[in-house]
Amino acid sequence: MLASIATYRRKAGIILLVVLTGYAVLNLLWQYASAYPDLPETDPVTIHENRIAQLLPLLPAVGDVGYVTTVENGSIFATEKTFTNVEFLAQYVLTQYTLAPRIVRNSPNLPLVVGNFIDGPPAPGFLEENGLVPLKDFGDGLILYRREDKP
Repeated sequence: MLASIATYRRKAGIILLVVLTGYAVLNLLWQYASAYPDLPETDPVTIHENRIAQLLPLLPAVGDVGYVTTVENGSIFATEKTFTNVEFLAQYVLTQYTLAPRIVRNSPNLPLVVGNFIDGPPAPGFLEENGLVPLKDFGDGLILYRREDKP
């Protein structure tokens, strides 16, 4: 009889411990959720993914595509090294992530080139110099180009 009481006490203790721990965790979760009611419903990565995913139907399933943005291609990595502006590098990396398994090359010298102009249009003459012809403008600074070789 004494052994069965000890067993019930042990089981009751474990159940009580689990219930109190669960209550504490749920209480913390509720406190944090109510402390930040204005959090956006979607994060910047999801927003960028949805924007870039519009390109998928027009791209080959695998292979390389070019990439251009508001700044010169060489500057994307140079400004990141000094941490003066990592936004362009982040946009490039997220574009690579979204378009995988395709390889996004930081160059306008490929048959298809993604134009991701988050800070306004490219410099005057940039498109002509690189033989980039708009294939489709998705709006919001996202344009797919095809490259025409100069005669």
